[in-house]
Amino acid sequence: MSHGSAQEAAPFADRQSDAADMAAIQEFIDEAMVSRVLNVIKSGKEATVYLCRAHPTLGPKFVAAKVYHGAQFRNFSNADVYNEGRLILNGQVRRAVEGRTEFGREAQSAIWTTYEYDTLCTLFDAGVAVPEPFAQTDKAILMEYITNDGAAAPQLASVSLDREESEAVWESVVGTIRLALSLNLVHGDLSAYNILLGDNGPVIIDLPQAIDPRFNNSARRLFERDVRNVAKFCARSGARIDADGVIDELWRRFTFSDWGR
Repeated sequence: MSHGSAQEAAPFADRQSDAADMAAIQEFIDEAMVSRVLNVIKSGKEATVYLCRAHPTLGPKFVAAKVYHGAQFRNFSNADVYNEGRLILNGQVRRAVEGRTEFGREAQSAIWTTYEYDTLCTLFDAGVAVPEPFAQTDKAILMEYITNDGAAAPQLASVSLDREESEAVWESVVGTIRLALSLNLVHGDLSAYNILLGDNGPVIIDLPQAIDPRFNNSARRLFERDVRNVAKFCARSGARIDADGVIDELWRRFTFSDWGR
């Protein structure tokens, strides 16, 4: 995956949320992983992603820092569905999360951040097309900056593709879904909006809600939705797709642990 080049943008406007985000990124600066925050790549309800100049010792020239918003700003829809099967060993934290106290909400926020980082590590180490993770704190993840022609890689949803290109994207993403499932991971919220079209092809992002299908009763439904969301997008360009066949084949392989060629 290419780190590419990037232009330094004008400083972003000062806001209260920016101050909290900068405090989170300061930990990466203190650990000599980030030299400077450049600009916002993407801002959403749950997190903001910043383009940062990496410290020379880290390796790449640029990195992305994903900073989760405070618990009061977080809005993971259907969080209970994704939490099923996740074990919180600390009894006090578990009770606070279940009781949705202020401490529980903050703890849950840190748990989601850690879970996404751990999931990225598992997938990247296995060769899955996700951003390389570098470090994490309770509120932020430092990861690879995915580029396309030297600029931030666009969301698949914003790109116009012909039939041949769509079919290539479909095959690539299905391969990613297959490899993730073989590692007992389902994205759970996959769509053209959290697939980046990088220099080397599609890259999957936004994984805090990923589930282990062995311990989640909604796994089959979430898996099917992931596949159909991608199929629907690619089919708009006339791509020849057998979503049902992919769903049945991959779920059969998962059920019987049959991941041979």
